[in-house]
Amino acid sequence: MKSKIIIGIVAAVAVLGGGYTVSRMDLIGTGKVGIVYNYKDGVQDTVLTPGMHFIAPMNKVKEFSTSNEILVLTKDKRDGSKEDDSFKVATSDDASIAVSFQMSYRYDPDTVIDTYKRFKGMDGDDIIENRVKTVLKSKISEITTNYSMMDIYSGNRSELNNAITEYLNKDFHKKYGIEVLDASIVDVHPDKKLKQAIDNRVTALQEKQQAQAEQEKVKVQKETEKLQAEADAQIELTKAEADAKKAKVKAAAEAENTKIKAKAQAEANNELSASITDELIKMKEAEAHYKNGWVTVQGADAVIADK
Repeated sequence: MKSKIIIGIVAAVAVLGGGYTVSRMDLIGTGKVGIVYNYKDGVQDTVLTPGMHFIAPMNKVKEFSTSNEILVLTKDKRDGSKEDDSFKVATSDDASIAVSFQMSYRYDPDTVIDTYKRFKGMDGDDIIENRVKTVLKSKISEITTNYSMMDIYSGNRSELNNAITEYLNKDFHKKYGIEVLDASIVDVHPDKKLKQAIDNRVTALQEKQQAQAEQEKVKVQKETEKLQAEADAQIELTKAEADAKKAKVKAAAEAENTKIKAKAQAEANNELSASITDELIKMKEAEAHYKNGWVTVQGADAVIADK
């Protein structure tokens, strides 16, 4: 009987011990880390990784997300924004325009212990809700004051969003141990008066661009006409030079031809003169006498006449 009682006590203790152990187990979710602390010893230097961990009596755990989280502050209810969370930012031209904003972030696992020590009693969500959100609007305005209302209103805000991301990442990592992966103004919400002012600016800008386009068109047309005139003049000059060269070549050819003819004529005359001998003259006289009766021939240039 005594043995049974001892076995029962041991079993009861085991059950109670097991139940207590289970009650002291804490699950750290995927993409999160845990900070262990108690009011006596403060914060432990060991970070709990995802999985089940036994938490000693008097110890407590605060979780910080090291996976990508998204903070959404939009005008309508979407992606976690429960109400109208849009806010106004300042511009370089002294305007104030409401915007919807989205930020992707995570806590740096290498600095979460220091972050918790700095904000003792707060977990990752507490820091976002009670620290980051309170300064976020003013921090963004520090960047938007470098951009005009039209820069923010236009659909092409990549340069602005890159500047916001870089600035918030540098500031929030130092102060809160948060890495800002992407921060973007995703939409703008001007009131009626501001919308009318924007529309007027858009219209003026379009008219200016149209006028500039017309001026550029006229400029291009004049330049084209100038180039065409220069091309026509060059063609005429080239044609005149070609005609002159052709005439020069023709004149030279004619002169050369005349020279050759004159030379040939002179040579022929020389040959003819050399061929007129006394014997030839006597023969011609005889032929003439025979044919026409008596003639008198005097020299190479003599005229034959009837006697």
